[in-house]
Amino acid sequence: MKTESGQKIVIIGCGNLAWHLAKHLSSTKKFQIYVYNHKASKALSEFKTKLNCNTVDTLSEIITDAAFYFLCVPDRAIKKTSKLIMRTKGLVIHCSGSKSIEELKAKNKAVLYPLQTFSKEDTINWKDIPLLIEANSESNEKQIKQLAFLFSNQIILLNSAERLKLHLAAVLVNNFTNALYAEADKFISENVKAKAINFNLLLPLINQTNLKLGRLSPKEAQTGPAKRNDKEVMKQHLALLNNNKELKKLYKQLSKLIEHQQNAHA
Repeated sequence: MKTESGQKIVIIGCGNLAWHLAKHLSSTKKFQIYVYNHKASKALSEFKTKLNCNTVDTLSEIITDAAFYFLCVPDRAIKKTSKLIMRTKGLVIHCSGSKSIEELKAKNKAVLYPLQTFSKEDTINWKDIPLLIEANSESNEKQIKQLAFLFSNQIILLNSAERLKLHLAAVLVNNFTNALYAEADKFISENVKAKAINFNLLLPLINQTNLKLGRLSPKEAQTGPAKRNDKEVMKQHLALLNNNKELKKLYKQLSKLIEHQQNAHA
């Protein structure tokens, strides 16, 4: 594989984040990219056939002369996986929002956490994604910063403790919100009999709310019966949830949260 610099980058794992990292790095044509997985799989083979990466279906033969090593593995596997590349002088990087840099057992270590959700089929606009970085020395910080700028101009230096707090905020706005979307989808499919009614009808509402957040604070953007203290509508909603105790309880809790938020002093 011909490259401009010949620099090697190793990516361990073949999930969604690994795919988008490899795809972007491959597009720069500056690196030899090696993707390792613990076993052969269709996902791993696509890194070779679609992105022209070198692929290896074992973690026992990881090269030691790469400049960068991305650990795109589950959080629980970061520490164990980093022990497999103790002999390298390259920069070992994990991409977790919740795990400390100290999970890495390499001499040269860093974190590059993209504040974004990734699905393989998505088109990712890297330049709009905040990248939170950390390193264990000034020289390693310089390296990870230079690498990060190949992806985005929004580079933020943040330590592990502060990054964990931001990760929690990300879970609240993304994972928890999506769980509510799933409940709404389920409620419609189980309770609304009209064939033309489905979750897609809610997408303009979701999109408009997101647009408002570009110019208003979340508190200012809040609408709905709980903000208006419309007890009659909330009573009607709760009656519809009599067969779903968990969602009924959550409706009450979130309504109370909205009430407290609106009554709190700015």
